[in-house]
Amino acid sequence: MADLFPIQHAGIFNISTGAAGAQTLQAVLTVAMKSNSVNGHGRLSQATNPPLDANNAFTGVVHALGLGKAQQIYSLQGSAIPPLPGAPHVTQLLIVLDGIWASKGTATYTPT
Repeated sequence: MADLFPIQHAGIFNISTGAAGAQTLQAVLTVAMKSNSVNGHGRLSQATNPPLDANNAFTGVVHALGLGKAQQIYSLQGSAIPPLPGAPHVTQLLIVLDGIWASKGTATYTPT
């Protein structure tokens, strides 16, 4: 596994449907050198009244799948920053990139 991640990687992921008024998640994630461990932070926002503006911490793993077309899968757990009971945040984040370290893909997340 370490051969797939020889250097430290970081990326900014902007996740939204693009529809007016939709929630947007921006996650900044880093994969540690020679590991599949991922850590980062993010901001979940939405232009509503009152506006949604929730900060998140993320931790998880990234794996490469080589069967058929290569993909890279990020599987992350989220927590609120600061860790307040009932604070809105993303509890799970799944990102599937279209290739190894690709710039495009799909994502889903579960907000509280």
